Amino acid sequence: MAIKNATDLLVYKKTSPAQPQITRIKIKASTPFKDFTSGENIIINNITDASGDISDGVTDGVTANSGIAVLDSIVAKFNLISAGYSYTAIQNDGVWKYRDFTNGANGPVPTLEVLSGTAEFKAGAVQIDVLQPGQSLVYQPIAYSTSASISMNTDLRDITTKDSEGWQENVAGVRSFEMSTDALWDVNNAVGVESAVNDLVSGDSVDIKFSDRVRNLVATEEVYGPAEWIRTTQIDLTKHLEDPFNQFTAGKYKLSQSFSNARFLYRAPIQFFEGKKLTWTFYIKGSGSNTTFSLSVYKRDGSNTNTSLNPVTNIISGSGTVGTPSGDYTEITGLSTSAWTRVQCTIPQAVSGTDLRTIDFSIYPGNRSSQTTADEVITASWQIETGIDASDYQNPTEVDCYQGKAFVNSVSIDAGTEENATYSASFTGTSELFVNGLGHELIGDNYFDGTVDSTSSYEYINPWWQLSKPTNTTSTFSNGEARLIWTSGATTFLKSYSQDTNAALNIMVVGQKYELTYTLTTASSGSKIIIEEAGPDKNIPCVVGTHTVRFTADSQNFKVKSDSASGDVRFSYISLKQVFS
Repeated sequence: MAIKNATDLLVYKKTSPAQPQITRIKIKASTPFKDFTSGENIIINNITDASGDISDGVTDGVTANSGIAVLDSIVAKFNLISAGYSYTAIQNDGVWKYRDFTNGANGPVPTLEVLSGTAEFKAGAVQIDVLQPGQSLVYQPIAYSTSASISMNTDLRDITTKDSEGWQENVAGVRSFEMSTDALWDVNNAVGVESAVNDLVSGDSVDIKFSDRVRNLVATEEVYGPAEWIRTTQIDLTKHLEDPFNQFTAGKYKLSQSFSNARFLYRAPIQFFEGKKLTWTFYIKGSGSNTTFSLSVYKRDGSNTNTSLNPVTNIISGSGTVGTPSGDYTEITGLSTSAWTRVQCTIPQAVSGTDLRTIDFSIYPGNRSSQTTADEVITASWQIETGIDASDYQNPTEVDCYQGKAFVNSVSIDAGTEENATYSASFTGTSELFVNGLGHELIGDNYFDGTVDSTSSYEYINPWWQLSKPTNTTSTFSNGEARLIWTSGATTFLKSYSQDTNAALNIMVVGQKYELTYTLTTASSGSKIIIEEAGPDKNIPCVVGTHTVRFTADSQNFKVKSDSASGDVRFSYISLKQVFS
């Protein structure tokens, strides 16, 4: 790791696994209302739907003076307005009736409230408990580190015998690691000391990362794919184009019809930016006959209200002319269609507001108010960082780190001046320490050293991986390469498969992230390959070179197959590892 000083070395903590909020609403089973008559109502606040939109003051009619009637009416209202909650059947708890309500999306949300309307609740007739707080899957520095250290240990096991000729002999035994950090802590920051103390009290293990400073807060080097990347239906996407760094992470965005305000955007969680200034940089070039695009940066709150952050825009390198901002938008003209332009957008004021959820970074191909089917752009290598100075692009998948699970075993706080305190914490590892957040090799044999004779339809490169030779191919597996030549699409040629049980081998966990690295020595024009999944298949680069792709598994079984009418590709290397992030 390229560490210059202690401030470059941070200990990050995952706030929690991404999870929805689960709320238990308990109502007194018998006569929860005063002087109840038919046709009265209650009020529900903080209804948060699957898109993060919040509704307050929602009235709900109640048909009877009972806990069951109240809980049934809440469910009926949620279903009527498509609030996105799931819920349990009514349960008994002494004098109470209750249901558990699960929010429709992961992330922090306000707690549901059930209040008196025209029907007045008796004192203590309503009880609401948060069984599971909503959390996003976010890494943040633990406070603001002034120092951080990691130690890795191996206990030695004595195997000295009389034949050791007087010398002590040892073999490696149990391995462990410890991390510690000292920090200046802002007491208004919800992540850091409060989080560490809660972890210490609960005794739960946490995910921690000892890392170079993460400057680029974009979660992926690919400008498409994950849920954070959003595009309107009027824009078509072409993936895996070559980027400025000779990888295949760029995307082309092209209007499919004449429109206005069609855009694609990166939606970043507010946890990264609230109270901070920020800078957004990206590479872009024109495509076809179009050399123009517009951009905007908005903050978005819980009511889905967008407010412009009015970025200051300039060209760092390459061709282009920045126009005068018009309302919430800035237009750039004169892009090259062959060379990359790097654009910088700075938000010089600290991001602030009430109930903020995300920051939306948007690009509109062409003139945003009068877009046509000729409007298209190619973009790559986005970077969003705090501060007002743009740094060199940092690939978010290549930040050096050590990562593992640990227990918090000590936390200390010394009072400071104003709103700061000095904070120290130490962590003891409970699992293996992973380098750069990557787990063990799941494929085993990464090379293709076997052969397939003319009568074989498949072979095992080890007891867990099967190379198939379907009837519509003339494939060969020899000389350290797997060559697949096919004459019709949808040909599965590599899959996790047990030689012992003659059945699919489940090596992935649905919902977890994985990194696939492979080398193609041949790829004929028009060839396409994909990762076959239970849901939508995942298109991956199919050009000569070494490629790294990260994806979230929606199937336990790993398969690579063709996705074009015909093709010819040669693999010389393939690797699959879980990403612990």
